[in-house]
Amino acid sequence: MKVIKNIVILSCLALLLAACQNADTTSNTKDKSLNAILSDISDQYAVLSVGSDSKNINVDVQDTEDANKVKADIKRQLKENGLDAYRVNVREKNVEQVKKEDRWFQIESKALAHLQENKEYQDVTTKKVDVTLKQPVTVAIITPVSKSDDGAQKYSEKIKKEVNNFLQTKEIKEQSKGDSYKVVIYDQDDQVIS
Repeated sequence: MKVIKNIVILSCLALLLAACQNADTTSNTKDKSLNAILSDISDQYAVLSVGSDSKNINVDVQDTEDANKVKADIKRQLKENGLDAYRVNVREKNVEQVKKEDRWFQIESKALAHLQENKEYQDVTTKKVDVTLKQPVTVAIITPVSKSDDGAQKYSEKIKKEVNNFLQTKEIKEQSKGDSYKVVIYDQDDQVIS
């Protein structure tokens, strides 16, 4: 009787141990990190950019992808891995549009650095403006002056001339690939000076 009782107890313990090991194995395969999920998505789809914070996941895909399908795939993987508290945003973007945006971001950064080499323009900054395929690019410069200040117009014209001259250099003309542009100067209160 004792032998049968010990065999039953050992059998129960063996079954319990086997069940625990199976549970551990399945949880390990389903326990992906957010980075691993986003990396998988980037490998699977034509992803242009990925960003996340503690609440949101933002993904830009080429316009050849179906944004809804990518979003559903991300949400499914998040849910499978217990990470479904994120809000997922997926946008389709035109590749040529993205290239133009990147090109002009670099050009604007160089133009700002060029301006800030001159002590007179050290406090100027740039303003983010949407870049579209069919419209001229707006290079927006923010100055530390007010539109109503004496000399604000003259100061803005000097900056505009300096930026235009810089944008006409051989290196920048090659980088801009013939895109048309306009330079707009803003005051510290976001009012257009010129």
